[in-house]
Amino acid sequence: MSEMMNRETVLSVEDLTINFRTINGMVKAVRGISFDLKRGETVAIVGESGSGKSVSIKAIMGILAGNAVVESGKIMYEGKNLLEIGEKDYHKIRGCKIATVFQDPMSSLNPIITIGKQITSVILKHQNCSELEARERAIVMMKKVGIPNAEARFDDYPFQYSGGMRQRIVIA
Repeated sequence: MSEMMNRETVLSVEDLTINFRTINGMVKAVRGISFDLKRGETVAIVGESGSGKSVSIKAIMGILAGNAVVESGKIMYEGKNLLEIGEKDYHKIRGCKIATVFQDPMSSLNPIITIGKQITSVILKHQNCSELEARERAIVMMKKVGIPNAEARFDDYPFQYSGGMRQRIVIA
């Protein structure tokens, strides 16, 4: 049996169908998407503009718009259907175990909060450490994703970074 067949399924999306309520009625956004993500594997979701790629990912992240209606399907992670868990449980997963980097990183970054503060706030939320330790960990992560002069750039704002650097900050 090959190594790929032995890998554990980490995330399973099964027959996911999502619509949006609008003043003109329901709009079908995602129609029965299914895929499995195995440990160590990369899955690419491709399609034309408007095909439901971002909506599917937002469903996995638990950040669908208020007018979204999940008609059917399951999103299984660690034995739980993410469509059935509450926001408190999502806070334990989102950003720590499951994350996404959107094409436009400014949709994930607050323009009036420094880069360092944004990274450390995530670290403080998910890791048991002091603010000083969070700062040190944030700088290490900034260096790992290739931010030059990370210590000096820690207190910069998102507009002071290039688009590619902002994407790397979201990855960090």
